[in-house]
Amino acid sequence: MSSVEKYFSHKTIDQLAKKTGFVKRSRKLPASSFVNSLMFSACNQGNTSLPDITADLNQQFSIDISKEGLHKKFSGEAVRFLQELVKVQLSKQFPVASTELKKHFAHINIKDSSKFSLPSIYNVDYPGFGNYSKKNGLMNLQYEYDLVSGKWLCIELTTGHRNDQLDSKQTIGSITKGELYIRDLGYVTPTYLKAIIEKGAYFLNRMPPQVTIHTAEKKNLGWRAIHRRFSKMGINTLDLDVLIYQREMLPCRLVIEQTTNEEYRKRLRHAQQSAKKHGVGLSQDHKIRCRYNAFITNVNREILPIDKIRKTYYLRWQIELVFKTWKSFFEINKVKRVKKERMECQLLAKLLWVLLNWQLFQSCNRYVQVDSPEKGVSPLKFFKRCISFSGSLRSVVLNRLSLVKWLTNVFLPLIENTLCEAPVGKVTHYQILDSFLSLS
Repeated sequence: MSSVEKYFSHKTIDQLAKKTGFVKRSRKLPASSFVNSLMFSACNQGNTSLPDITADLNQQFSIDISKEGLHKKFSGEAVRFLQELVKVQLSKQFPVASTELKKHFAHINIKDSSKFSLPSIYNVDYPGFGNYSKKNGLMNLQYEYDLVSGKWLCIELTTGHRNDQLDSKQTIGSITKGELYIRDLGYVTPTYLKAIIEKGAYFLNRMPPQVTIHTAEKKNLGWRAIHRRFSKMGINTLDLDVLIYQREMLPCRLVIEQTTNEEYRKRLRHAQQSAKKHGVGLSQDHKIRCRYNAFITNVNREILPIDKIRKTYYLRWQIELVFKTWKSFFEINKVKRVKKERMECQLLAKLLWVLLNWQLFQSCNRYVQVDSPEKGVSPLKFFKRCISFSGSLRSVVLNRLSLVKWLTNVFLPLIENTLCEAPVGKVTHYQILDSFLSLS
């Protein structure tokens, strides 16, 4: 909590406001009050009016400002100020102890994006594309965080036109030696994978469906041949050293496992419906491909054996839980027609509020994992409850409530009721992470 108090301090915020031009001289609306009121708004952007914000400023800070005056404060400088404040918060997150995991990977970085529609007035600045939000605007959130430290690595509001593939190309410079990158299929390109290999980093991904596969001797390896191996050998999994892509063949491991008959039939029905919709046939190779899960990685077998590939890849689903909390509990996708800069400021402020609570979430995990590294706090359970203590947390940030009293009476009692529980027959992502400790 010491970092929360330090980096959400009035002094830090006001200095950044002057640096970005949001505050040019002393005004009756300090930047810290502006941020605080937007962060701790009880409603989503779609249900928050200017009078709501002015009333909050008056009640919390005795600041009397008209809705017209507040409207003018939502400017390009205000957006830049909040963007910079998000960057500062990202850079100042406190570390989470994970020295054992770092024996294998310096960081385990998971990245994905989430899109949501905006009112049609934003379709110039945030245009939709294709059949996705064609008539309305489209917001695209690019988000990446590290499972080892728990830190957010980036959070960006971008247009829908900057898709995952383009983002992957534009962020190659951030790839770092010794780190493991787990991403959705949309980010996987030859350029991306080549950059990871050249920089001494690691990847683990599903294999894109149209990728050509070659043996180590550069002979073509089709799905019919792979299927014959499974049938002939009577096996359920296969781990091969292969070369992928056609022009510039990239070396990696290809790990293949059979799906259940139920999952196969489900995939086949989906593939047939898609083929019919587009007026094309379904190849035999495609039908065979539906029988298998296929993963590609350059992590060696000693660190990541075949039986841990799928479970490790499914760590990526944690980011889906994050997006679910943002939309279900924080309702960041509920946006109404207002001045563009106001919409952006309110979204950025809400992300700051989420980041503040994420640091508290990490504190919970550290507390739990001191004695039980395989246990942890459920993001869904925690963030569902953090809305209820938002008001008291605000009092801590404003130095109106004792931190010790808040921790004792509000925060610590949460932990026992928010522990992560695995569904029957499955394991939690904390257990998967802890399993790395047993790898030689």
